Amino acid sequence: MRGDQFFAQMSKRPPFTKLHPQLAGFLKDYLAHEKVVQFGEQYVVNTHFPPYPSRSFEQLVDGFSAVGDAEQKRLYSVTLAVTNRCDFNCWHCYNAGRGQDDITLGALKQLAADVQDRGAVMVTLTGGEPLLRDDLEEIVAGFDDRSCLILGTTGDQLSRERARRLKDAGLFALAVSLDSVEPLKHDRMRGREGAFRTAIDAIGVARDEGLYPYVVAVATREFLVEEHFFAFMRFVGEAGALEVHLLEPSATGRLADRKDVLLSAEEREQILQYQQQVASMKTRWESRGVGGFHSSIRAQA
Repeated sequence: MRGDQFFAQMSKRPPFTKLHPQLAGFLKDYLAHEKVVQFGEQYVVNTHFPPYPSRSFEQLVDGFSAVGDAEQKRLYSVTLAVTNRCDFNCWHCYNAGRGQDDITLGALKQLAADVQDRGAVMVTLTGGEPLLRDDLEEIVAGFDDRSCLILGTTGDQLSRERARRLKDAGLFALAVSLDSVEPLKHDRMRGREGAFRTAIDAIGVARDEGLYPYVVAVATREFLVEEHFFAFMRFVGEAGALEVHLLEPSATGRLADRKDVLLSAEEREQILQYQQQVASMKTRWESRGVGGFHSSIRAQA
């Protein structure tokens, strides 16, 4: 479904009816360039937004209503690294060289309560590799449904049983790192044999167990070559991903002082052009439920 069609259907229903007309206009214009997919009994614009309907979506609307009120400063999106430990050796890792001691479960539960009290709508649990924490389910359960929870992962150690436990604890989406459709190349970039198979299996497990599955990739110059980009989109759609996020290379961690990896203004504009192209496509992989492609210009995970 096109985003403008979704907005037309939902604009007369709560909580959309709470929106100030100017904010409603902004949201309508934004959605005009997006796809909306149905996932179970909910609708997903993209994972920068919580699913609709949900309590976290109501939090989003309440947060919009507070825009401009200096006394109601609220968080929206929080990325929380629950561990720096990881068994991969990724070429672009921003966590390289950081301490390996985990924050305690008690401290993370208190942090969960704090960020939710400050209005956090979207919360991404990341690392390192979060699945290395045996208490990850308890960390997830430390958040209530005011927030939409996402787990960023390589897919390492994601069994079907664990995916079910995480979903039961309150997890909504699984973001799987994938950098190439070529198994050996992805393995080399991630510094571990079998990394490609691990990632592809995780996408399937997530979708089978009711988690919203999507892919996170690093937008290198090679990746942005048109034929490579669209081959990647086609492949991940057929693998079961409902969305793709691109992260811009950042000169930090293992890429410290590597200004050669940074994208130019023209390459960033190319990403936005690709986004509009994909949002307007009618393709075979779209028919499988692929929502689209969403750029996320920030340091890679």
